[in-house]
Amino acid sequence: MSIADATNEDASIGILELFPRQGEWREGDYFSLPGNRMVELLDGYVEILPVPSLVHQFLARLMFLQLHEFVEKSHLGIVMSAPTRVRVSDHRYRVPDILFVSAANSNHRQAQFWETVDLVVEVICPDDPDRDLIDKRSDYASAGIGEYWIIDPRDDSIQVLCLRDGEYNDAVRCIRPTQAFSEILPGFSVDLDDLFRQARA
Repeated sequence: MSIADATNEDASIGILELFPRQGEWREGDYFSLPGNRMVELLDGYVEILPVPSLVHQFLARLMFLQLHEFVEKSHLGIVMSAPTRVRVSDHRYRVPDILFVSAANSNHRQAQFWETVDLVVEVICPDDPDRDLIDKRSDYASAGIGEYWIIDPRDDSIQVLCLRDGEYNDAVRCIRPTQAFSEILPGFSVDLDDLFRQARA
């Protein structure tokens, strides 16, 4: 190993020592992270989310545009995309692909995160589908988020989960070429065939 390599290695170790160890991250540490990386905080642990595929990004973009247009037309609230943080409980912050906050909840925010949101959308990443199907489902339910849409490019499906008594009990699973409908936003629907076709075009 050259002197330059050894110096670079020492510098890298020194940089790591500036950050808390996994399990010891506090909210202040989390919010002081530089840049706009997709990072979530889970009870003292930080999780760096993978860079999404282009299909993932196209699906999220198309969904955002449709939802944004619908919400803006009737002044129903605000639609935002990642990396926007949502506090799901004390010391737990998630970064959904898309979120909708109703006008009634628009003041439930802090400088760096939303305290209350009404609807979230996630596009499943193939590296860890359980993150969206199980872990985030539990977190979003405990946060009282009324509706959770899960877009799955593996089989071109969308699940719409509606909160009932604090849980997402029954999911409406839609597969091409049908449509998915929102319960908390009456009149909003997504044509699955059109969504997935455009994302892959």
